[in-house]
Amino acid sequence: MTAIEARERCPLCEEAAAVRPKLLLIDESWVPAPGKDPRLAYFADLRVDDVKPEHLSDRPLEQFVQGHFCEKCGRGFVSEDVLKATRRRYR
Repeated sequence: MTAIEARERCPLCEEAAAVRPKLLLIDESWVPAPGKDPRLAYFADLRVDDVKPEHLSDRPLEQFVQGHFCEKCGRGFVSEDVLKATRRRYR
C-alpha cells in the first residue's frame, strides 16, 4: 500500500494527495429549549453529539476533534468511523 492509499480521501473530490490532518472546531451539542425548533438540530454542521465519545477530547475541549482538511476543496471533514451511525453520510 502506498502512502496515498493509506491517507483519508476527501469526501467531495475523492483525492487523497491534498488531504492533511487538522484539528477541527465543531458545534456544541444540541440542547433542546423552549421555543427552539427541534428540526434545526439536523441542519447544523457537525456537532459534538454526532461524534463517538471515544473520539472527543475531555471537557472543556470536547468541541475540538481530530479531522482532516482538503487543500483542494478548502473543506474540513472527519472520518466516517468517528461519527455515530445516525450521522454518517456514506452508510
